[in-house]
Amino acid sequence: MEPEQNQNEWLLLRSLDATVSPAEQQQLARAMQEEVVLRRHHDQYLRIRNAIQRTEPDTFGPFFAERIMHMISQRKQDLDFQLFFFFKKYQVLIAGIIVALLIVNLMLSDEFSIAGIFGLDKGTDQDIFSIDINDNLPD
Repeated sequence: MEPEQNQNEWLLLRSLDATVSPAEQQQLARAMQEEVVLRRHHDQYLRIRNAIQRTEPDTFGPFFAERIMHMISQRKQDLDFQLFFFFKKYQVLIAGIIVALLIVNLMLSDEFSIAGIFGLDKGTDQDIFSIDINDNLPD
């Protein structure tokens, strides 16, 4: 593209978005009469602009972000209530299971102590099993 033709194309693009001075309007009109390619580009740019131009109004409406934030906070409150209700409903059952497990640990323990209740009592040496990994390595 020649520099003058390139300048005319930039002028054409700028005239589509902003107002241009009267001297630039005359230069553009003269270039449009002389150059067939520039007229084709002008028509093509207008078709593209009309094709992508929004014809429908925004579907989100006013206060869209506020409505979304309200819905999210409402769902969070509902979830918090459901979790609270679940644990409130089954807290006696869960406490009973924990107490039963502690009693089973105490009964199976060798000594009656806090460590025995929680299953932390000392095991015998028979409970310890060791593996010597050096025996299994190839030479």
